[in-house]
Amino acid sequence: MLPYILLEPPAGRCNPIRQPHALPPRLPDRVAASSRGLQEDIRQHGDESRTGCLSMIGIIILLVAAIALIIGLSVAGNSSSNDVTTVNAVGQIGGDVILSCTFTPDVKKSSNVLWEKVGDTGVVYKYENGKIVLTDQNPNFSGRTLLFVNQLSAGNASLKISNVQMKDAGGYKCTISNSNGQGSNKLTLDVGAFSDVTLTNISQTTLRCSSPSWYPVPTVSWLNVSSGATFPNVSTTLVPGLSSSVQVLSDFTNAKEDVQYRCVIQNNLAKAQGDAIFTVLGLKTQTQLTVLGSAHMTSPSRLLLSLLILVLCLGAVDL
Repeated sequence: MLPYILLEPPAGRCNPIRQPHALPPRLPDRVAASSRGLQEDIRQHGDESRTGCLSMIGIIILLVAAIALIIGLSVAGNSSSNDVTTVNAVGQIGGDVILSCTFTPDVKKSSNVLWEKVGDTGVVYKYENGKIVLTDQNPNFSGRTLLFVNQLSAGNASLKISNVQMKDAGGYKCTISNSNGQGSNKLTLDVGAFSDVTLTNISQTTLRCSSPSWYPVPTVSWLNVSSGATFPNVSTTLVPGLSSSVQVLSDFTNAKEDVQYRCVIQNNLAKAQGDAIFTVLGLKTQTQLTVLGSAHMTSPSRLLLSLLILVLCLGAVDL
């Protein structure tokens, strides 16, 4: 055996300590880390899936509610598939007005028609089993109503009211019964007074705008058509007339040649306007009367379809 010699490091010098190389993780550790990552991914995808499911559940709930609403309104408003459509109307005091009501025509037999005024007793008009039945007609409508019977086969149950009065204003209901079932819809009749305007020159620089009958009381304005500027300092007189109506007299001074001026008379039912311009050949005018209060009422089926579309849009927004 050879002897061995233990060498001591020189004084003042230390042996460097070598750091061991980092060992790769053991297989179980790698498997554990991979498992934790997989679990995290599963949790994230699970959260997304739950969010998607909740959104889908919300849409399903909205759709179910919409279907229930459609069924409920269909049963309440139209007890069957008979689709009745009405149109709001504006009546002129002392004139005639047509209350429009159309429905799905019945090719098998005649349709029964019932007109009622909301809040009043008795009927406005009744046509039943091919006959006019006015035994329970409200006295306020006696001798003033007419149904276009020859138009029933085409689905037209419109009613004409003559000599319109202020008390005729209000809500009306049209009900149709035939082999298609029963359906109904409502409309609103507004009653007032309105008339076209007349423009004249009462002097070389003064224009007069007049209109014989307005109710409710209208507003009156003058403007420069080219610039759109209004003229606040005009003289307007409202003369009391029949049935609470007023006659309108309005004067505009300081009118200039070759400038187009406009007089506008308007209430919630109608708008009348007249244009005037001084020329070397004299005064030129044009007028227009527009009824504002009449508006189409959507038929029940269209209303329900609109509600369904609205619900679907809300569901899409939630997504």
